[in-house]
Amino acid sequence: MTPLRTAIVHMNASLPREIDENTFIACVTGQCTDEKWKGHILSFFLETPVWLIHNIVLSGAFTFEELMDVQSRWKTEEYADENTTRWIREMGYLSMGKAAELGIARFI
Repeated sequence: MTPLRTAIVHMNASLPREIDENTFIACVTGQCTDEKWKGHILSFFLETPVWLIHNIVLSGAFTFEELMDVQSRWKTEEYADENTTRWIREMGYLSMGKAAELGIARFI
């Protein structure tokens, strides 16, 4: 089972409507903004462990920059785990070569 599939199975278990991998990727990359999937997006940021998010990004499903964008677009900060949100932001800035802008001193 792929890392993304693992996360999707977990999300689908707690929500009344199932999302598939392609739809979830479309939601993350901005190609789908249908509100019916908001619960899945929120669940992903609240319940998916950092190690699994990292494996999903490494698999090429989407990037840290896209995860930063989707957090803003779907306004997940109210629901997402604060440590996960901060980690995604750090990884996004690092992957874009912008560690100095975020003030991540250990990477400057």
